[in-house]
Amino acid sequence: FDDGPGPNTNSLLDLSLKYGVKFAFFILPEQAQKYPKIVRRIVKDDHILGSHFSQHRHHIMDTKTTFLNSLNESVEKIEDISQNTIKYSRVPYGRLLPWQDGWINQVGYTHVFWSLDSKDYNLEPSEKVINRVRDNIQSDDIVLFHDGEASHPQIVQIVEECLESLNLKL
Repeated sequence: FDDGPGPNTNSLLDLSLKYGVKFAFFILPEQAQKYPKIVRRIVKDDHILGSHFSQHRHHIMDTKTTFLNSLNESVEKIEDISQNTIKYSRVPYGRLLPWQDGWINQVGYTHVFWSLDSKDYNLEPSEKVINRVRDNIQSDDIVLFHDGEASHPQIVQIVEECLESLNLKL
């Protein structure tokens, strides 16, 4: 999940308990500051917590200094709120040049990309998002969803139906 936490994150965390799955949350510092209890719950419930950089913008043209400042600033704020060490990051929009991936590794983080984009951000009808995931998912895929304040209004239902289609219901 990118762009959170947000108003639906607690419900998504409840789904993870219901289905016995773990999620990865790549969060923005400003959202972490709005929802600190949820950030701490993500950690307490043993999900992956990562940085989605300080600003949700394209970083493709950043200098090394600007790029790493955005990453390090976000990690510092998220670690302060979560009381947890951040090891992972995901650049907004998934646009990452090979040398930028190297910069991330040089400062001790691992960039996590997705392998299947749900395109939930297009705010299409729920069934279209669910079918896209269900029809294209492969073993070991990392599926991109969003849980920020502008996320799909049915994101919880979408994720639950995707989990159901994978026969993960206990």
